[in-house]
This record gives sequence, C-alpha cells and structure tokens, in this order.
Amino acid sequence: MMITEILILTYRNLIASIDKVFLIWQIIFPIFYIFISGYAYSALLGNQGIKLGEILVSYPSFLAVGMIGFNVMNSSTVAGSIIWNDKRNGMFQQILVMPFTKIQYIISNVVTIMLMGLTSAILILIIGLPTILGSANPTLWSIPYTLYSIIIGAIFFGSFTVIISTLLKSSEGFSVISNGIFLFFAFASSTFYPAEGISEPLKTAFFINPLTYIVDITRAGIYSQISDFVNVEVIIISILAIVAFSFAAVSMFRVKV
Repeated sequence: MMITEILILTYRNLIASIDKVFLIWQIIFPIFYIFISGYAYSALLGNQGIKLGEILVSYPSFLAVGMIGFNVMNSSTVAGSIIWNDKRNGMFQQILVMPFTKIQYIISNVVTIMLMGLTSAILILIIGLPTILGSANPTLWSIPYTLYSIIIGAIFFGSFTVIISTLLKSSEGFSVISNGIFLFFAFASSTFYPAEGISEPLKTAFFINPLTYIVDITRAGIYSQISDFVNVEVIIISILAIVAFSFAAVSMFRVKV
C-alpha cells in the first residue's frame, strides 16, 4: 500500500510540476553549453584532449556528460517548488488529510526528481551523441555506475531542496537561496572543467562539492573508467545522500499543518 500511495503522489507531482517553459529550458540550456560553449572553449585547447582516467576525451564530449549531473541538480528545484505551492494553496494539508503520510510525500518528491533526472539524462545523451561517439565505451559493469549517480544525485539534491523549502519563510527566499547555492555547486565542480591542475583553495572546494562526485561517477560509467577513487566517490555521495534524506525527513515531520 505504501508503494501504491507513493506512486499516486508521484503521478500527481509530475502532473503538477510539468511546465513547458521549464522543460524547454532543460533542453535548450544543455544544447547551448555543449554546442556553443563546448566548441568555443575547445578552440582554446586546440587538439589537446582532457585526460579522463586512462583515456583522452574532447572538451565537448567531457562537457556533454557533465551536463547530465548538472541537469539532475537543476531538476531538483522542482521538489522545493512543489512543497511551496502545496503549502501556499493548502494542498499540503489536504494531502495529509487523505491516506498519505509526510514520509510518503517526501519520497514521492524524490522519486519525481529521479524520473525527471533519468529522462533528462537520456535527452542529453541523445543531444550530445555526436560529441561522445568514439569516446564513450559503456559496459555492463560501468553502466550501473551512471544510473546510480543519477539516482543518488536526485536523492541528495531533492532532499537538499526539501530542507531549504521547509526552513525558509517565503518562496522568493527559497528561489534566491537555492539558486545561489546551486551556482556554487555548478561552477565549483568538475561539471565544466576537470579538477586536475586547479590550484588551491578551489581544488578543495571541488572535492567538498557533492556535484563533483555525481559528475565524476557519471563520466566513469559512460567512458568505462572505473577506479578505486571512483568507488570512494560512490561511498561518499551515498553517505551524503542518506544524511540529506534523513534531515529532509526530519524537516518535513516538523512542518506544522
């Protein structure tokens, strides 16, 4: 019954959160970065590739895969928006009057982000296929790493936005704070450029940034570059996701109806 109720809430979230402008932006932004910024910046690098494990990949290829993790993070704002709209419209109280619990509500929000993240990842792979052909080498062993990074990224960032939405008093505050923090996550990570060769303290910021682990694991899966360090990153982001989800659950339980 709990699974059925979560699926019902997830379906309701997808219907409530589908916004044509947001969906178009989720596609247009990666296209802009991959095919405009990607090739513009690669001109500065010349024919020099970016070292990724034991292989070299072109910058557009490097960037295209990085945008998967970025879009998972970007999609997570939906979770906070759903909560704000539900609280403002009185829907949150109505849902809890029905046979739904707060924990089912938060799980359904996270599942919503997972589905959006997976869909977004497929779209980016299709869009960026011309750039990654010849470099990508996914295997039955490496593909689960990419899938896991998308799922665990959705759990972490979905929980993160739930926490922010329960702590702040206005939707405007939620937008400003979440966008500001996500800007740090995006540009102080390996999404747009590799961590190797970056000077301190920026390099330290890279490796305290959860998005770096998500993007690194995604790339390791697609390019089949699984290493001991990647496995350590899997453990770290898993712990962070569990902690974030626990805090999100506690925050939701404290929300007064």
